[in-house]
Amino acid sequence: MDFDDSEGKAVLTVYVEREPDEGYVLHVEHLAAPLRVNGTLLRLSPAPHVDRDAADFRRITAARTAATKAQAELDAAVSAARANGDSWEVIGAALGTSARTARERFGNTPGRP
Repeated sequence: MDFDDSEGKAVLTVYVEREPDEGYVLHVEHLAAPLRVNGTLLRLSPAPHVDRDAADFRRITAARTAATKAQAELDAAVSAARANGDSWEVIGAALGTSARTARERFGNTPGRP
C-alpha cells in the first residue's frame, strides 16, 4: 500500500510478505523520515532505500501468486480428468506433452488417482 503526500508523491510503501515458516514480514519502503507509531519511534535496520520503487517487487509477488493459483488449478483439472476416466494420452495432449510426461508430472503425487 502506498502512502502519498499532499502532492501525490509516495511518502512510503508498506507491504506484508508471508514467510515459508508461516510467519510474516512487514516491509516499509520510500521512508524519508523516522517512523513513529503511536508516538514511539521505530528504528529500522538496515535503513530503507528512499530511491527504490516497490513496483517490481509487487509485480513479482503478484506473478508468484498467480502462478501458484494456476498450478493449483492445473493440478485440480488433471485430478478431475483422471477421476472422470480420461487417459494419460488425453491429458498429455491437453498439456501439449506425451502421456508419459503427463503421468510422470501428475501421476505420482500422493492424493492423486
